[in-house]
Amino acid sequence: MKVHQILSGAGRHDAITNEALQFRSRFREFGWGGADHAARIAPGSNGSIAPLARLTVASDDVLLLHHSAGAPGLGELLRLPNPKLLLYHNVTPPEWLWDRAPVAAFRCAIGLEQLSELVQAVDVAAAASSFSAAELRSLGAGRTEVIPLLVDTSRLGPPAIRRPGGSPTVLFVGRLSPHKRQAEVIRVFSLYRRYRAPGARLTLVGDPVTADYAAGLRRLADTLAPAAVTIESSLSEAELGDRYRSADVFLCLSAHEGFCVPLLEAFHFGVPVIATPKGAVPETTGDAALLVDDTDRAVVAELLDLAVRDESLRAALRTRGEARLRSYSPDAVAVRLRAAVESTVAAAARR
Repeated sequence: MKVHQILSGAGRHDAITNEALQFRSRFREFGWGGADHAARIAPGSNGSIAPLARLTVASDDVLLLHHSAGAPGLGELLRLPNPKLLLYHNVTPPEWLWDRAPVAAFRCAIGLEQLSELVQAVDVAAAASSFSAAELRSLGAGRTEVIPLLVDTSRLGPPAIRRPGGSPTVLFVGRLSPHKRQAEVIRVFSLYRRYRAPGARLTLVGDPVTADYAAGLRRLADTLAPAAVTIESSLSEAELGDRYRSADVFLCLSAHEGFCVPLLEAFHFGVPVIATPKGAVPETTGDAALLVDDTDRAVVAELLDLAVRDESLRAALRTRGEARLRSYSPDAVAVRLRAAVESTVAAAARR
C-alpha cells in the first residue's frame, strides 16, 4: 500500500510538517510506500517534502490530507477516485490575522471555505483533537476519528529539572502571530517583573507571521520591559531544548489552538504550564497545567509567581505532566493512525 501525505504548507519549524515526517517514518515501519507533498513550501524546509505539482498517484493509493489552511488545486485532488483520509488540524480564525497578516488571513479564510468540501469528499474524517472533531461534525461528518499530533519530544534532548533560584525565566514557544497573543504575554510579564521578580526574563520563541509583527512585539517589549525580553526565531532543535531547560515556567495565553505541541514539550522538560483554556488547550493539558480564564493581568502575574516559588506545586505539575505526556506516546498515536488509514481503505471499497 502507498499513502501520500498532502499538506497545506510545509515549514522547517512547523508542527504539522514535523508530524508528517514522523508519520512517514511510521509508514515505512508498516511496510507502506508513498511520498509527501505540500501546496506551499517555505525556504529551508525538509527536502523530503515535494511540491504538490509533482504528485503522481495510482488509483488505489491512499491520500492523507492534512488540512490547516487553504490549498490550491484541492478540488482536483478530491475528484480523484482514491481512498481519502482527512486529518484536520484546525484553521486559525482569519479575523485574528486580517490587520497584521492579510495574506495568511486569506489562506485561513479559504481553508475554512474548503473544509465543508473536504468533509463531504473524504472517506474518513479525523482531527487532531476532539475540539476540532466537533467542528467536522458540525459540517456533516457522520463519524470522526481523533488522531492527536504525533510528537517526538525526545528530539529536543533529555529533560533537566531546573530548581528555582536567582532570576526566573518565563518562556513561550509558538509562531509569532496575533492569535498566539505574545503581546499579552509581554504585558503580563511586565507586571510580574515589576512587582514580584525584578530580575525576571522572558523568552519568546517562534517564526513570525510577518516581519512587521515581530518588530511590533520587540517595540512593545522595549517599552514595557527594557532589556528583559528575548525574541528568537529559527532555532535548531538542540537550541530549543536548551530554552526549555532554562525556563522556570511556560506561559501560554493563546486565543486559539487546535492542539498546541509546545505544551507537551514543556511537560517533557518538567516546566510548569500556565495557560488560557481556549480551543483544544484544556483537552491537551488535562489536569497537568494551571488554566486561567481571567482578563486581569495581575491575576496571571500572581500565578506566575506561585508557579515559580511553590516547589510542592511544581512537583505536582511535573508528575501530572509526565502522565499526560504518556497518554500522547508516539506508539499510541501510531496505532490510531494505522487504524484510520485501514478504515479509509475499507470505506473506499464500500463506495
